[in-house]
Amino acid sequence: MAVLDTSDRRPRRLTGRMVFLMFVAFFGVIFTVNALMLTLALDTMPGLTTASSYQASQRFNRDLAAARERDARGWTVDARADRDPAGFAAVTVSLRDPAGGPVEGVSLAARLEHPARRALDRPLDMARTGIGLYAGTAADVTSGAHDLVVEVSRDGAVLFRSRNRIMLP
Repeated sequence: MAVLDTSDRRPRRLTGRMVFLMFVAFFGVIFTVNALMLTLALDTMPGLTTASSYQASQRFNRDLAAARERDARGWTVDARADRDPAGFAAVTVSLRDPAGGPVEGVSLAARLEHPARRALDRPLDMARTGIGLYAGTAADVTSGAHDLVVEVSRDGAVLFRSRNRIMLP
C-alpha cells in the first residue's frame, strides 16, 4: 500500500486577483439569472392592459354607475363552452330575466379573453338560435383558462355584461 506524501505541497494562496475573479463570477451569475427571469416575465405578461390609464380612470365613475344599473336588472346568463382538439370552440348562451323568462329584443356579443395574453383573445360569432338562446363559435382557441365575456345591448347601449372564468379542455 502506497502512502501519499502531502508535506511537499504548498498551500494555494488567496490573492487579490483570485478574489476579484470570484467576485466577478458570482455577480455575473446573479445578473445572468436576473436578466433571464426578467425576460421570461415580460414575455408572459407584458403588463399593458389599457392604452391610457388616465382615460380609464376618468371613465371609472361612469362605468361604476353603469355596472350598478346592469346589476339592478337581475338578468342571468347561463353559458356552456366546449373546445375540440383542433382548437375550435363552441359556446351556447341562455339569457333570462329575474322571473326566469327569456330576454328578447336585444343583441348579444361574446368573446373569450385569455387571462394573461391579449393576443390569445378570440371573438365569438354569436347568432340567435331560439327565444333567449344564442350560439357562437371561434377558431384557434387555446386550451386552459379563459374569461367568457358576454355583452347584451339594445340600440348600441350595453345593458348587461357578464364575465365568467371557464376552463377549456
